[in-house]
Amino acid sequence: MVVAFPLSNLRLASVLTVSALSLTGCTMISTLVNTYGGEPSPAVAPSITPTFSPTGLVELAIGDCLDQTYLEDGINTTEPLVACDSEHDLEVFASLTFDGTAYPSVEDLVSFGSKQCALEFKNFVGLDFGISALDFQYYYPTESSWSNGDRGVDCVIFDPTQRTIGTLADAAR
Repeated sequence: MVVAFPLSNLRLASVLTVSALSLTGCTMISTLVNTYGGEPSPAVAPSITPTFSPTGLVELAIGDCLDQTYLEDGINTTEPLVACDSEHDLEVFASLTFDGTAYPSVEDLVSFGSKQCALEFKNFVGLDFGISALDFQYYYPTESSWSNGDRGVDCVIFDPTQRTIGTLADAAR
């Protein structure tokens, strides 16, 4: 699974930052989002216990909260999911599926994640991404995880200025 995040709305549109995330089957890429709107995401209570598939990949659910440090520590057995009522970095606000049988191009996955997560962002936060103080990133499949059946694109929200306690649902900021 790969993680990508759009540029913060406070940064210049011409800036694009690319960095790597050392979670099994995951990488991080930044991209710009220009699309807003969409259908509301269902409100789901956070799950604290992850579901591990036979491939060893963590399946995220809407409402799950994650600790960025544990995602980036390079240890596959470290549990990145934390209770949302404790301090955390990321919260899953949408879980999407990229259809297809052959592995798509990274550009197609980035485009899908950027646009679809931006659409879901407004419904979750209550404000368009372009005017929100909050930011998002998303996880998408690697070629390896795709061959093991991974088609999920998970959108996660975060506050770029601080860690969060509780949910950012309906934060309207």
